Amino acid sequence: MRTALTLLAASLALGGCSLIWPEDERVGGEDADDCAARVAKLLGPGSNFRLYEGEAGVPTFTYDITKLGLEEVQALLRKGGDETAGTRTMNQTNMTSTAVEEFMNREVDEKGAFFLGRDPALYRVRGQRQPVEGMIANGCERQEADMRLIDIAISASASKAAADSEQEQETDS
Repeated sequence: MRTALTLLAASLALGGCSLIWPEDERVGGEDADDCAARVAKLLGPGSNFRLYEGEAGVPTFTYDITKLGLEEVQALLRKGGDETAGTRTMNQTNMTSTAVEEFMNREVDEKGAFFLGRDPALYRVRGQRQPVEGMIANGCERQEADMRLIDIAISASASKAAADSEQEQETDS
């Protein structure tokens, strides 16, 4: 009887843990529609992303990869990205929040850059030039299990190039 009561109390206590420590939303898969809805909320009306609606540009996708396993991170690293970008930034600032902010402001290429060893661990990668309205869907398609798309930035050089080409087209007409 005591054993049964102890087991019952333990199971209730463990069940209550999810109330105190809810499941991390970064764990597991997320389908493209759920990702798109979540990211659309993140990039709401006050976001710089919304300034470029109706245009084309070059996106930089930022993913939270904190919950990725070692093999999955190594697979991303093998693609030739800058795996030391975050470490260099941390060494310069020695504060995670400042280092993350600086890392988020760096230009990255198609191979990507990594901020590893802290929570959050981040992966930033530049995409192909495309219409802004398709960027969220494209970023969500690139997302793998245990990683979450958390930001899409349109590089200043990309938006400037778009404005310059539009201006050239107008003057040619």
